[in-house]
Amino acid sequence: MSKVFFIADTHFGHRNICAYRPFNNPQEHDECIINNWNKVVTKLKYQVWVLGDMCINNKYYDFEKLIYRLNGTIHVITGNHCYLPAYNHNNIQVHQGLTKKYGFWLSHCPVHPNELRNRKNIHGHVHNKTIEDDRYINVCCDVIGYTPMELDFIRENR
Repeated sequence: MSKVFFIADTHFGHRNICAYRPFNNPQEHDECIINNWNKVVTKLKYQVWVLGDMCINNKYYDFEKLIYRLNGTIHVITGNHCYLPAYNHNNIQVHQGLTKKYGFWLSHCPVHPNELRNRKNIHGHVHNKTIEDDRYINVCCDVIGYTPMELDFIRENR
């Protein structure tokens, strides 16, 4: 069976990312995430859901080259920093808005509590400002060690 992973707010290509994260330069940031990603996502059939803000539109950044370096089948739920033409790629499946999958709500921004309808919400957007409510699972890079989190781990521990 194929494994499923989640990560959010990778912000690949973000030229000022070091103002917000503990890296010396954007290349170090991106390489850390790529290496961590490929350590856990070891097969093409593994699914990786990026819950928004995968890359920042940047004329100096070759997003296509990056995509070929990442293992797995990539699904992106668009976020507030997503520039849709950048995701027009054969190796990326784009989903917009709220998605119901694996018994969870998947979204970039946390879903309003009244809309959860007895499901937990796997989300990004808030970076290290995790919501103190066990119905919300923050998979922003900042709180998961810049490494995609496996669905089985979420089910067992959240």
